[in-house]
Amino acid sequence: MKKLLSIGILFIALCTTLHARDEAGGMAGAYLRMPYDARSAALGNSGAMIVNDVNMPNNNPALVPFFERKQFSSSFQFLSLDRSFQSLAFGSNLPPRAGMSVSWIHAGVDNISGRNYSNDVTYDYNWSQDALAITFGLQLTDWLSVGVSGKILSDRLVNSSSSGFSADLGLLLIPLKDLYIGVVLKDLSGKVTWDISAEPFVEYQSRRNDKYPNLLQIGASYLLSERYLFTAAYRFSTEIEPSWHAGTEVRLAKAFYLRAGADNGIPVFGFGTAFTIWNNMSTRLDYAFKSASVREGGSHLFTWLFFF
Repeated sequence: MKKLLSIGILFIALCTTLHARDEAGGMAGAYLRMPYDARSAALGNSGAMIVNDVNMPNNNPALVPFFERKQFSSSFQFLSLDRSFQSLAFGSNLPPRAGMSVSWIHAGVDNISGRNYSNDVTYDYNWSQDALAITFGLQLTDWLSVGVSGKILSDRLVNSSSSGFSADLGLLLIPLKDLYIGVVLKDLSGKVTWDISAEPFVEYQSRRNDKYPNLLQIGASYLLSERYLFTAAYRFSTEIEPSWHAGTEVRLAKAFYLRAGADNGIPVFGFGTAFTIWNNMSTRLDYAFKSASVREGGSHLFTWLFFF
């Protein structure tokens, strides 16, 4: 066991040195490139190849056929600077070889101080972003699964609002038992169109489009001896810098999990515990901590899952 833990630590340390800056920010839709749940966050945002978890199809829609039971998840992230980030997800298998999920992701910032040209305080602004994702996947063979996800997008800033749509396409290969290889195209045709004609401070423009950058993600995960999970992913785009993501998960007891990873060079760690509630219903509580990337302060993420 000590040897396997050493391999996991070395694996994360290597990926921590492969650091590319500003992968998640700078362009529209940055909140959709963040981890939505505590397990994904603790694994370095590399969960696009992990099966039987209702939060993972947000990263790869080809995972939905592998739900063993119905699942519901609720996540909340504590952030500094008046920021908020939450998500809800529900998923179910569709016999004999299909699955579906519905999820909602929300990000926002409150209490943004507004000022005029004289630098006088006017009033506070609020900014929110929401995405409703509907995912369907089909397992074509024992070693191949495909999936598609459509996301309805909505942004709001003061009196202005926007709407839009994007799509994800996913592929999952299983060449060996417990080895999963995933390829995902994210945010195809993604954009939101703003109607800002109602804003008194905008004089020359009534509509504008914010395009979401297309991403290609390639990754793999491997479960060793039903206790040690290794996962890694590489994301690249023609519009933002590439990034590395990696993590390990170790089941220390029957239902206690310890996790650590590197999210594009930023150390993360967390843990989870699972237990039975009643008859066929069980639950899992996950926690993750992510270090600050640009001195904005660390963040804490909690997820509560139900299996029934």
